[in-house]
Amino acid sequence: MGTTRRVRTARGSTESGVALILVMLALLVLSTLAAAMIISARSETLASYNYKLNTQADYLAKAGIQQAVNWFRSQRYQPVTQSQATTYYSVTSDGSVFSLYTSNASPVQCISSCGSTNASVQLIGYGSGSSNYPNINDAGGTAVAAAFANDLVNVRVTGDANNSGTFSVRATLLNYQTVNPNIATCPSPAGGAPPCPVETWLITSLGSWTGGSGQTGSVATAEEQAIIQPIYTPTWGNALYGFCSLSMSGSSGVCTDSFNSTFGQYGGGNKSVAAGACDSSSSNVIDSGAGVGANGSVTLGSNVTVAGNVTIGTGAPSACGTGYSGSVSSVLGEVVNGPYKAPPAVPTFRTNFPTGVPSYSGSQTLPIASGSGTVSWPAMPPFPGTLSSPATTTPPILDSKGNAVTSPCMDSTCNGTQAHPFEINSISISANGETVKLVGGPDITHPVYYNVNSISESGKGEIDVSGFVVLNVRTSMSITGNGVTNGISGTADIPPEAVQINYAGTSGVSLGGNGAISALVNAPNASVTLGGGGSKGYFVGAIQANTVDDHGGYPVHYDLQLNRLGGSVGTMSISSYSRIKM
Repeated sequence: MGTTRRVRTARGSTESGVALILVMLALLVLSTLAAAMIISARSETLASYNYKLNTQADYLAKAGIQQAVNWFRSQRYQPVTQSQATTYYSVTSDGSVFSLYTSNASPVQCISSCGSTNASVQLIGYGSGSSNYPNINDAGGTAVAAAFANDLVNVRVTGDANNSGTFSVRATLLNYQTVNPNIATCPSPAGGAPPCPVETWLITSLGSWTGGSGQTGSVATAEEQAIIQPIYTPTWGNALYGFCSLSMSGSSGVCTDSFNSTFGQYGGGNKSVAAGACDSSSSNVIDSGAGVGANGSVTLGSNVTVAGNVTIGTGAPSACGTGYSGSVSSVLGEVVNGPYKAPPAVPTFRTNFPTGVPSYSGSQTLPIASGSGTVSWPAMPPFPGTLSSPATTTPPILDSKGNAVTSPCMDSTCNGTQAHPFEINSISISANGETVKLVGGPDITHPVYYNVNSISESGKGEIDVSGFVVLNVRTSMSITGNGVTNGISGTADIPPEAVQINYAGTSGVSLGGNGAISALVNAPNASVTLGGGGSKGYFVGAIQANTVDDHGGYPVHYDLQLNRLGGSVGTMSISSYSRIKM
């Protein structure tokens, strides 16, 4: 029988070695994966923790921004007033009739009574530098810079059981200007007499998460920035505004544009430029800034040009319509949405007005002072002399038709002030050369007040104002003659702000013809129709009424300085917000 032998081959030995290697590789891979999972889990845990810390620090910084806004709204802060501006800040008068100021640089530079002269105005709560704010006190008698350091530096937030974070704030004054020369008082915290300061501040807040009230070091930090300023809403922010609706149609002469009265008259005083279609190539004519709007609907014809925005408000009755209708090419700016604009209050008149009050149907200069004839410029109200009705001069003062003239007064207290205005039953002129001259006050804050029952001017009649007046009209108004001019003897025409017409009636108001009218017209309960511009007609100023209808080639030229006349100054609010990368 044969025998069996087993032979061990090299291949069998090799295969046993490969298996061992595969097992070891598998263990290595599994170990690596396990380690990676552990590291990943650890990293995600740390990342989540860091994110939590950064978020906590960021919210601390946000808290600092909000606290700063509240501080600037409080009596702990006291801004520089108009009367102090030229002492402390580098500012320049705007050159307008309002005598308002604007800062010369951004940030605003302090020129006296600060830590460093000719340096930026700032309140420092952290970082390099020190506070550089004028040496003025808050309402409680504490220096503003000291109040800031006490209230907004290293403030610990009691947001958790451990009081685990702080914030510090610094502020830089970016812009300073004054507005609102004709209101009673400025809103808090400025208070006091107008004009009112409007400031723009850059607020930077550093939030530091410390991990507990006993900790001194920061675990995480974050910085937030915001620009804050009071919300200022001008009364005369548009060339034309309808509390219900506005419509513009007709030839290319139906347009709006603007000018800056600081630099003189519209078109350099060239009345042919003012009467024609709007032309931005002429001197002191600007093809922007002269917006129109309405709480309800705005309708523009194809030949119309609005050199500004069209603002669509809210809150008008359904009969007023809503939205914009017209060609996009008619608007040089944009069609934008705006807030509801409330109609202002209408003027009031004494009981039984105009009983016993004189009327004027021929050339006349008003007011008349008994014993001394005409009270002339530049007398400031209250006027000197005793005014009476009828006049007691000898011989009596006669108008152009030979009629004895009485003073526009209800009694001896009449002196042209708001409390005791001059009173007129009617002004009705139409003949060539007939002019009623109204004496005004010397500046925007000292106008002469006239209460008038009705005004009718047509043909070639003219109302001529010297100085600043406020006309409160009760029942009807039509100005289609030679218009309303205003100028001080020996000087160029002064801006439309010099003649403010407040209409209390509900019947329609007609403005136009060849009338060159320079005024502000406020008729919240009535419709105002502008038309028939002809070869001489135009309007300089601004109009707001229940409805406004401009047609027939009648251009409207808006004074940009009206953006700072009247209106409301709100509280400090955030206008922009950002986070700083650290």
